[in-house]
Amino acid sequence: MNVKSLLIIATTLGSCINEPKIIIKKIENDDISIKWFYYSYISNNSPEYILVAKDGKEKIILEAESLITNVILNKNYIIIKIGDLHYGSIVTNPIDKKIFGYNILIDSTGTNEERMSVSNGEPESTW
Repeated sequence: MNVKSLLIIATTLGSCINEPKIIIKKIENDDISIKWFYYSYISNNSPEYILVAKDGKEKIILEAESLITNVILNKNYIIIKIGDLHYGSIVTNPIDKKIFGYNILIDSTGTNEERMSVSNGEPESTW
């Protein structure tokens, strides 16, 4: 194998390790920040995450595949809308009921239409 082939393989593998974080939705108030995101893998199947941050601390409160339809911050509630469990799955088990003083509610009334209206996201560096 020549040096050129090794460089191509190393570059390809290196790009797999540093997948860009794609932000679907970001919510902030004076107290916390919420990010709904996924990593841009080579394949088109990537779990999505809900991350909550406050005072330099971060915690992923949900990891799901093909399930999240929306994330809403309403007063002291973080509402995560999910769609039909026949089409996706929740990876996080168990889901916390509270984080950083905010209650977490899972709303199972999400629809495919609601999910289709959500952007595919943008790389985190643009935020």
